[in-house]
Order: sequence, then structure tokens, then C-alpha cells
Amino acid sequence: MKISLEWLGEYLPGATDAQAAAEALTHGGLPVEVIERFGDDTVFDVEVTSNRSDCLSYTGVARELGALLNRATQAPPVNVIESARPCAAATKVQIEALDLCPHYTARVVKGVKIGPSPAWMQRRLAAMGLRPINNIVDVTNYVMFEMGQPLHAFDYDMLQEERIVVRRANAGESIVSIDGHERKLSPDMLVIADARRPVALAGVMGGKDTEVSEKTVNVLLESARFDPLSIRKTARALAMKSDSSYRFERRIDPTLPLRASLRAAQLILETAGGELLAGVVEAGAEGYAAKKLTVRLARMKALLGIDLPVDEVMEAYRRLQFAPVLKGEVIECTVPSARLDINIEPDLIEEAIRVIGYGRVPVREEISIRVTPPESDAKAIELMRRALIAAGYFESITFTWTSDNLVEPFRPAEAASLLRADVRIRKADAHLRPSILPGLLESLFRNQSVGNGQVKLFEMGSTFWYDGAGNVVEKRRLALVGSEDEHEVRGAVEQLLAKLDGRRAISVEPRDSAGFGQGVAGVVLWGGKSVGRIGRVAKNVCDTLSLRTRPFAAELELTMLVNECQHVPQLVHLPKFPAVRRDVSLIVGDNVRYEQIEKVVTEQKPLDLEATEYVTTYRGKPLEKDLKSVTITLVFRSPTTTLTAEGVEASVQKVVEAAKTQLGATLRV
Repeated sequence: MKISLEWLGEYLPGATDAQAAAEALTHGGLPVEVIERFGDDTVFDVEVTSNRSDCLSYTGVARELGALLNRATQAPPVNVIESARPCAAATKVQIEALDLCPHYTARVVKGVKIGPSPAWMQRRLAAMGLRPINNIVDVTNYVMFEMGQPLHAFDYDMLQEERIVVRRANAGESIVSIDGHERKLSPDMLVIADARRPVALAGVMGGKDTEVSEKTVNVLLESARFDPLSIRKTARALAMKSDSSYRFERRIDPTLPLRASLRAAQLILETAGGELLAGVVEAGAEGYAAKKLTVRLARMKALLGIDLPVDEVMEAYRRLQFAPVLKGEVIECTVPSARLDINIEPDLIEEAIRVIGYGRVPVREEISIRVTPPESDAKAIELMRRALIAAGYFESITFTWTSDNLVEPFRPAEAASLLRADVRIRKADAHLRPSILPGLLESLFRNQSVGNGQVKLFEMGSTFWYDGAGNVVEKRRLALVGSEDEHEVRGAVEQLLAKLDGRRAISVEPRDSAGFGQGVAGVVLWGGKSVGRIGRVAKNVCDTLSLRTRPFAAELELTMLVNECQHVPQLVHLPKFPAVRRDVSLIVGDNVRYEQIEKVVTEQKPLDLEATEYVTTYRGKPLEKDLKSVTITLVFRSPTTTLTAEGVEASVQKVVEAAKTQLGATLRV
């Protein structure tokens, strides 16, 4: 909240140094972020935590500074002359939703003259970042910042039957708010209505029909308390954050409505003239009973670790206006109505040390730290992260929300429906992602747009959808988007899986999958289990994103990878004898997969075979159209002796003969 030093002086008499005030507030738990000049004035921006609603006003900040600097404060002066005519004869107030509005007050000022507010008021509101409107509206804003109580002024003559009804909205009702937008209302929203229609959204914003304008002559002044949760829900549902809703959401002093209403009436009479009708019309009740709490000196010592002098503690509570009374080893305090954050004994202890100074609490020069080993899941995830970084990938963090035009192409087959935010809260990009790939592809597009076309990305995160029973399914996944080279992306996946457990066989079974092009996608099998999918991104997805390339990508089930990770190091002896490598080119039908060739080799169990490596695939002349040549390397090594060419050749021929028999292969010379 912005604080004008000149305005603050109204409630904190005497000269105040901006830097000293900023340091005191910061040490007291209200950090000052910026200090800047505003004409001849100094304005500083105070960060007010959500529990300190009492400091969302000048009088609240003045009370805080007065306690911290041990200076006297004064309340805004209230001195009004009421007419003989009673307010009760001019209006009525009825509350039909006491659970959402415990107290509502209304005053009526007749015969006002609308015009600009005084220069001093305009200057102070401008320091808060507000544009002055007219004297009536400016008064309601001024008192809100001064005392912390939001107010609203209605054009009295625009109210049907000149009365107020506080109720829930009816189904199908709507209201045009002051900003000119029509708002569709729901029955869980609280409205201020007249005899026929809503005229304001309670605690959020007034309606256009009853706003104060240059034609206004008579004013009804609202000052009330509303349920914080109701105000928060309404403001979020309608995307209508305001200074009023901000304060009501954090609760206000229950004694404020009447005091603030009278202060506003005084300023209206001073700036716009008119006649204030006698008394106030109200419904509900203030409902305030002074809160008394006690603090044990022994408990204070136990929490703070030091023994504070009793007179210092009593002085701190007096400065905080807690009216302390010492009863033996216990101090009884009466909590001011504005301090809604003080509820238990530790709260009182914290208040005492805030005023006395946190510097009095000693800090040990040494601390003990117990080092715990990383959890196995964290180790597995870090292993995967390092494997992909080593393969040239960059880790990304993308939004959990997905563009509406990308969500359906990546919808999992097992998803009955997808999760979408309420349209009133989020209109675009409102689906929770069913896949991590859309976010990575959007990141790829942004990189391509700035000339970084070779980037390779990966991300670990959660995906969401509804199952057939209407339950939310959340699955953690690892996705990566690489280049147009199928072998590069597959190699990265194989390297990743080998790092987790190199003993398990890795293969890809062709199968179409959501988001990938037909015929260029498959299921990743690891030790015979399906752990994800891999393939080339579908053309329609690339066209939607205007990608310059059609990259290959993969998406793996992160939970399965973590659970199946081998954490015990697997050691093998270093080889003592050299390896012998033999390249074999087999001409096979175009429908024969590499996995079938590898399986034939494995089943023959060639003597001293150490590994089978894929080299390349060739199609074209002089091969016929439906044939291809697949080249593999057979690696042989004996643990006890150097291999001979004759022994290796016999094993190679055994593999070739098996390929001829089982796959109809011929040896390419």
C-alpha cells in the first residue's frame, strides 16, 4: 500500500523522517519496498501481509508507527451537524442474507452539489494512484484509505422505493457495473438491491444505474461488513478485483462501519454541502465484544529464549493500545477491535518482541544440521535429468494450462474428458494439460521464431484428465522434443533407459498414438513393459503451431521409470582381450522390423557374442521396391582368450542362415 508522508502527518503529529519510518516499519514486519518523491510529498510503498488488514489504511499505519517509534497518534476528527429530519423516514434497510452481511448501515445526505473535490483531497488520492472523479466519490475513496472501511454512495433518487435490500442474486439476474460491463450473476453472489433489481455487487463494485453523477442531488451512503469468503468468490468469478474487495477479503474492524460512515458524511457536507438526515438506518448488528487475552511471562521466556524486563513488556503493550494489566506473573490485555490477527498467547508474545526489537533475541553462531541422503525417487529423477542434458537437451518448465487448439490432438485414449477451468475465471488456454508435449512444442516455436531452430527440450511434470467414472487422473510424465532425426531422439530415450537399468531390453513396437503422425509412432518397451510412446509429431499439430520442422518426440511414464530404476550399481570386469567386429548387411522385406532381426541374432546364441549394434538401413537401386538392406554390427569378445577369424566366421554364418530361414533374408555382398 502506498503511504503519503504528508497525509500520514494528519494522524501522527510532528515531523516524520521517511527513511526512519521505512526502517521502523520494515523491522516491525511491514517491509517498505520503494521510497519515491511525489511533487513536494514523499510516498513509500508498504508491503502489508494478508493478516494485517488493520494496516490497509492511514490510521492503521499511523498506529503501527506510533507504537514502533513511541509517538502519540490521533484519530480523524468527526464533527457533524444533523438536521431535524430523521434518516429512518427517508429509507429502509433489510438484510435477507445475514450469514453474508452481518451489519449494514445507511445515511442520507440531501441537497448535495456535485463538483470537483478540493485540491488537497485530489492531491492525496493521486498519491495513491487514483484518478479524482467528483467530490462524493472522492470522499468515499478518501475515507476508505484513511480508515480502512470501504464505502459506496448511491444516487438516492435512482433507488426504487428508496430502500435497500441485501440479498443473494436470483438465478439469471445481471447488473451493469460502474465500469460499463454487464455481469451475469449466480445465486451464490451477494448483491445490494433496491425494491426491484440489484444496484451493486456487495463489497466489489457499484452499479451503473445508481452511480453518482453530475445530476445527483441526494445521496445514500453505504457502510457495511460482508463475509470475506463471499466477496473473494464473487470478485474472482467475475474477474473484478477492486480496492474495496481487497479489504473486505481480509476482514475489517467490526466497529468501523458506523465511525467511517459518520466521517464520510462530515467530508461530504464540507465538500458538497447538503443536509445530513438525523441518525443512521441499520440492519444486523456490530456484534463486537472486546477480546481479552493473557500472556504468561514464563511462556514468553520459553518462546523467545530471553528474560525480558516486565516494565518493557508492559510499555510495549501500552504503545500497542492493548491496555495491559499485570496480575502476578501474568499480563492481561484487551485487544483493540482493529487487531483481528491477535487470537492466542503466542500472538501477544510476538507483538511484544516486535515493538521491543527482534535484535534483543540472541542468535547462536553455530547451528547443527543433520545431513540426510537423497531419496531414491529424487536420485532417479536426477539421473534422468543428467542423461538428457548429456544428450544435448535443455530442461524446460512450461505452463500447466494448454492452448485450446492443442489439447484435443494429445488427448489420451483412456481419457473420458478433459479438465477445463470455469470460463468466467479463464477464457483462453483453459485446459489442464493431458500431455506435456504441447507446452514443449510451443516453446520450440518461440525458439524458432527468434532464430534458435536447433533447440532440444525436455520436461518432467503432471498431466490430467477425467476417467470414465468422473475421477481426476493425474499422471507424472517425462516428455522430450528433439530434432527431425528419428535415430537421435530414439538414441536419447535408449540412453536414458540404459542409465536407469542397462540390463533390460529396449525396443519400439509400431503403434499409432495421439499427437503423432500415422505410421511414424510406436510404444517404447523396456524389459517387455510399455513405458511410453515415441514418434514424429503429427503434421496438423505442426501446422497449427507454424513449426518450420516436424520434430520427433517422446513421452514416458515418469512414475514407472522411477519405480523400475536400478539403484544398486552393476559392475562388470574390464575386458582383457580385444573385440572382433563383423558388419552384416541383410536384404529383407520392407515390412521386417529391426527388432525381428535382433531377435533372430539373440535366439542363435552365437558363441562369445557381446553386442548387436544397428548401423543403417538402405532403400533404392539396385534393390527392388519392396526390399531394404539392414546393416548390423556383431561384436564378439572372449573373456579368456583372443578370438580367431575362423571361430567368429562360423558364428556369423550361423546368424545369416537363421535370418534366411526365419526372415527370408539374403546376404548383401
